[in-house]
Amino acid sequence: MGGLMRYLPLAVLFSALIFASCTKPPYRAPDKSLAEMTGDYTDCYTQASLVANTPPYPDSSSRVIHEYTDQCMKSRGYSGGCIFY
Repeated sequence: MGGLMRYLPLAVLFSALIFASCTKPPYRAPDKSLAEMTGDYTDCYTQASLVANTPPYPDSSSRVIHEYTDQCMKSRGYSGGCIFY
């Protein structure tokens, strides 16, 4: 048990870094506010969900939703950020 305890601070630090980086918005644009980004993302995600959940159904709806959302956000002038799955 004593051997495991010496790795505990490293594990806590690693976990904190992962969780801190996940709190950033997945997209950014220099001329848009967080509220605008949130509204655009909601709109793009909703449109992508409709595409993925309308027959014929894709093999991987989560992949299709991600691709369509990403494409929609980039067409609105956003650049991709850090997204963790």
